Amino acid sequence: MFTLLRDEITFGVAESFCKEIPEGVRVEYKQEITHIPKIVSSFANTLGGIFIIGVEADKETNMAIFPIKGIPKASGIEEQIQRSASDGIYPAVMPDAKIVDIPNTNNVVVVVRVDESVQAPHAIQNSTKIYVREGSTTPPYEFADVDRIVYMLKRREDSQVVARQVMARMEERIQALYATEEPTLMVIAKPVFPYRPVISTSDIYTLGEAYGSPPRRVAGGVSYFRKDDVSVYREFNEYGIVCYRTELFEDEVEQAIEYGRFLSPIQYLIEDAEKLYTKCEYLGNIEVTAKLRHVFGKKLHDTTRTVHGRSKRITEGLRAEPECFDSTVSTSTRCLLSDFQDTEKLTDIVEELVLPLLWAFNIPTNDPWKREQIRKRIKSE
Repeated sequence: MFTLLRDEITFGVAESFCKEIPEGVRVEYKQEITHIPKIVSSFANTLGGIFIIGVEADKETNMAIFPIKGIPKASGIEEQIQRSASDGIYPAVMPDAKIVDIPNTNNVVVVVRVDESVQAPHAIQNSTKIYVREGSTTPPYEFADVDRIVYMLKRREDSQVVARQVMARMEERIQALYATEEPTLMVIAKPVFPYRPVISTSDIYTLGEAYGSPPRRVAGGVSYFRKDDVSVYREFNEYGIVCYRTELFEDEVEQAIEYGRFLSPIQYLIEDAEKLYTKCEYLGNIEVTAKLRHVFGKKLHDTTRTVHGRSKRITEGLRAEPECFDSTVSTSTRCLLSDFQDTEKLTDIVEELVLPLLWAFNIPTNDPWKREQIRKRIKSE
C-alpha cells in the first residue's frame, strides 16, 4: 500500500496488509481517531509510513487483531484528520487519507499515508515535543538531543532546499521516463518560499481528472505522463510545486523549432498551477520558471502572419540565423494567483517568460514591432 494509487486501495488490500505487516517504524494501527499529530509527525520526521485507523493491534505481537472492527462511517472524517495534522503540527504536515468501506457494515477504516518530510523536524504540543519512529513506538525527542535535531533542522534551514529537493526528484523521474537529447521545455510554478505543504495529496489527486492518463502517486504528490508523438509529463506536489514538461518537435523541412511551441506549455502550466492554488486558496507569491534544454545549434522558425496583408515573420530581416548558442536557457518571473485570472496580466507573465527564450535564438526582442507581434501571438493562442 505504500505505492498503490488511491483507487487501488480497497478493503481487501487493507485487510491483507494488516495480516502481513506488524506495527513498526513505518506502520501504525489505532482503533480510534486519536493522537493524530503525534503519529503523523513521527512518520514525517523519520521514514514516512502508513497509519490505519479502525484497526486494533495486539500489544505483545504488534499484529492487527481480527476481525477488523473499523469505526462508524460519518461525514468529515478525512477533513478531521487533515485539520488535526495541519493545526497540531508545526510546520504543518498534510497526510493523504483514504476512507475504505468495510463490506456489509456501516463501518470504515481510514488509510493515512505520510511521506518523509524535507521540512523536519515537525513539532507538536506548542512546539515543545518532537517525535520520531523507533520500532513500534513513538518516543519524544527532546530538544536536548542535539544531533538528531540539528540533522533535521539543516534540511530545512533554507526554504529553497525544499524546492530543490522536490524538483530534483521530478528530474530523476523525467529522466527515467524520457531519456532524450531532443529539445525540451520544462515549466515550473512554485511558491517563492515553499516552507510548508499547502495542499493534501488527497486534493491533488482530483486535479487532473481530464488529462486522459491515469495518475501515478509519487512522493508528496501525483504525476501524469504519456509517451506518444509528443511526450508530456505533469506533476503536482503538496508544497505547491507544479511541473509541465514536453518535447519540442522540429519542423521537418526547415529543421527548426517553431516558436509558438514555447507558448502552449507555458499556458498549460499556468492552467495547472491555477487549479492547484485555487483549490488550496494559496495567496502567496508565485515564481514561474521556464527552461529549454538540448537547444544548442537549433534554429527558430515562426509563422507570424498579417502586417498589411502579407506574411511577415519576427525572424525576417535578421543579419544572422536565429540559432541558439546555449544548450540550456532559463527564465523566470514572479506573480500572484490573481494575475493568472486577469487577461492582460496573464499575457504579461507569458511575455516575460517567452522574450528571454527568443533572445537566446538571436531574436532582438527589444525591437518594438517584434514585441508587438509576439504579444499578439500570445493573445491568439
